[in-house]
Order: sequence, then C-alpha cells, then structure tokens
Amino acid sequence: MANGTTMTAQKPRNKITQQDVARLAGVSVAAVSLVLGGKGRISPEGVERIYQAIDQLGYRRATTSPPIILPRIGLLLPHGCAFSATLLPELANVLQQAGFAVALAYSTLAPADVLAQTEALLSQDARGMMVCGKLLNSHPETLQALNARTAARLVALTGICAHHHPGPVAAVHPDNALAAHMAADALLEQQHQHIAYLGGENHSLVRAERLGGLSIALGKAGVAFSPSLSFPCAATFDDALQAVAQVLKHNPKVSAILCDNPTVLQAVHHALASRLQANKWRLFSRRIALTGFGECEQSLKLQLPLIAVSQNTIATRALVCLRHQLEGSSLLPGDPRLTVAPAFL
Repeated sequence: MANGTTMTAQKPRNKITQQDVARLAGVSVAAVSLVLGGKGRISPEGVERIYQAIDQLGYRRATTSPPIILPRIGLLLPHGCAFSATLLPELANVLQQAGFAVALAYSTLAPADVLAQTEALLSQDARGMMVCGKLLNSHPETLQALNARTAARLVALTGICAHHHPGPVAAVHPDNALAAHMAADALLEQQHQHIAYLGGENHSLVRAERLGGLSIALGKAGVAFSPSLSFPCAATFDDALQAVAQVLKHNPKVSAILCDNPTVLQAVHHALASRLQANKWRLFSRRIALTGFGECEQSLKLQLPLIAVSQNTIATRALVCLRHQLEGSSLLPGDPRLTVAPAFL
C-alpha cells in the first residue's frame, strides 16, 4: 500500500456464546439470559459486568426471528390429590399441543395459601387458570374471592373436579351417576339383580353419585336398591380382599359387584379367581360378574370390564371450556358442557 504497510485478513472467530459471556462476567448463563431478555432481578453491578463482557467479546444475539411468546395458562393443584396428580400429565400435554405455555403451582386447602398461589400465577401474566381436584372443596368464600380476582384481570377460570361441583367456579367433571347407571343396565341385561357396590370412603362424593345412579337404574328395572349391598373400603389391595370376603360371606345372592376403582377391581378379581380355583371340584361354584370404574391398563389386560371418562377426554373438555371463556363468553356452573359422559373401555 502507499504508506508501506500491509493488512492481513482477519481470521473468522469462533462463534461467541452466552456461556462465554457468563464465564468472563463471572455470572451464571441464566443471569446473562435474563439481562438480555430484560427480565429478572440482577444487581446493577452484575448487569454492568455482563455488558462489559458483551462489548469485550463482541457478542451478538441471534436475530433470525423474534421470540415466540405463548399465551400462559396457570394450573393450580392441591397437594396429595390423586385425581389431580393423575390428570396433570394429560392436561399439560393437551394445553401445550394447543399452543399454550403452562405455569404450575401447588396449594394446601388453607384459604390464604389458595389465594397466595393464585396471585403467584396471575403475576406471571396468565391468560387463563385451571383449578383442580380438592381445591374446589374449599370454602365458598375462598372460591368467590378466586373468581373475583381472575375476573378483575380478565383471566378465564375453569375448574376440573372428580365429581359434580355446584360452584361458584364452573368445573368440568365426569358423570359418575351415568357411569353407574350404564354399568347397572349392562348387568341387568345379563339377568343380574343382586348387585353390590364395593369400595370408596363413606364421605366420598364420587361414591355417592355412583350409588345414586345405581339406585335409579335398579328402580327403573323394578328392583329395589338395598343399602346393605354397599360396602365402603380403602383403595388398597388388602382392604379390598377383606371386604369382598365379607360381601360373599354375608350376601349369598350377590351375583355382580361394581368396584369403585381399579385397585378394588383387581383385588376382587384375584379373590374370586382364588376361590374358584380352591373350589373347582364343586359343580356349582358361584360366578360373580364384575365391572370397575376408572382407567387401568392392568385391568384391561385381564379383560375386566371398565367404565370411565378418560383423562384425555376430561383434559380436552376442560380446554374447550377454557377457550370458550378466553373468547369472552361466560361459563356458569350447571352448563351442560361441564359434564363429561363416560364410556366402556
């Protein structure tokens, strides 16, 4: 060149990453990401170190396309609720497949905790909330406050429960009475009139709804429902084994048993199979027809009749109801769309 100097072409540098910036600034990669995204609580000194590292390294954030911000749905679940725990994977999957981001919070049944966790979800700019399981058994004043707080922020609110719920939160729920009615109708067609119900706790609303459906089905067939054929027991294999032994011992006319859940169903099936094997030399062994409520792969493998509303069906219906509200329409307790019909599996 004219001044006698020469220039050498710069070698292309390796791509600078956020990890490089974090290493030079002495912070975490998450801190770098938060600063670049304009979020989080990072000290002014930390922010300054990050920008100094960015300038020194010549870091440039990729700008191929703007970030996609998915609308967020908050899920509020109770601790120790089997219904909610079983539903969660399917519910999260259905929401994500529909293009929503999911924010999750757990709460005790204490009113202060329910409202505190509600605020935590609302602070994340949730467009909708789903409240699940036992939380819908909270004091009506707590649910009314939850309703008011979501309504004030124009946030859609849908409940999901294992049984019918009168409100004030509109809740999607399976039709337990219809499930028992359908099961009883199938057994009555097979000429079973002495039908026992085994399982469920005395205070269980799901059990109460099913007993109501059983009673109605029997009444339509001209058969009186006998409360003495209803046997509560815990949902454990051993308890169900003991309970079915008492049923068969004290009720010789019972020819069919409705089982409250898959655990009870499998225990009764085991007890009957063992009894049949032990008495196979008899010409007239008692054969008991079984029907269970709920989803269970093991029960299906044993070819045991099951009737249920699948978790996917409940989650999908909850999404439909939530979208209805997101579109600006109201959804009140008692709306027929909240009730999900069962089916034989």
